[in-house]
Amino acid sequence: MPHRLAGMSKFSIFIKAAGGVIATSIALLTALRENPQIGQGIDSAIEKLKSATNSENPKLRFDAKIAAIDAAADAVEVHFPGSAEPARWRRQAQGLRMRGELAWNSNTGSAQRRAMKALNSETAEVLGGVNARLVELQADQQELSD
Repeated sequence: MPHRLAGMSKFSIFIKAAGGVIATSIALLTALRENPQIGQGIDSAIEKLKSATNSENPKLRFDAKIAAIDAAADAVEVHFPGSAEPARWRRQAQGLRMRGELAWNSNTGSAQRRAMKALNSETAEVLGGVNARLVELQADQQELSD
């Protein structure tokens, strides 16, 4: 992947930074997909994340990150009943989704790119926090089963 992105200047820097979050999300969601109740939703989120890593479309990358947050919320809700995180993550995703739709549909050209770049960065931060919490929850679960 990096060799394809090398000639894209500032744009490639953003994708490379977001790529780590996306790769981590794919790995974590794959680990949680064992449950058939959430497997289909996780598979969908993983496919969106994979296609987003090779896309220059900021809306596609944004939507993939939102789908990953939603899939993580579903997975945590099933695997860790009673966790407070899913409701918070869904609220964050819904707020970002609404802002993303506004940014995408009410702007054009460079204004649209700037707005989506800012939202993609913010969404990557939220997804990074989700990933960190997934790692903690999985580690806690592993300790309990040992």
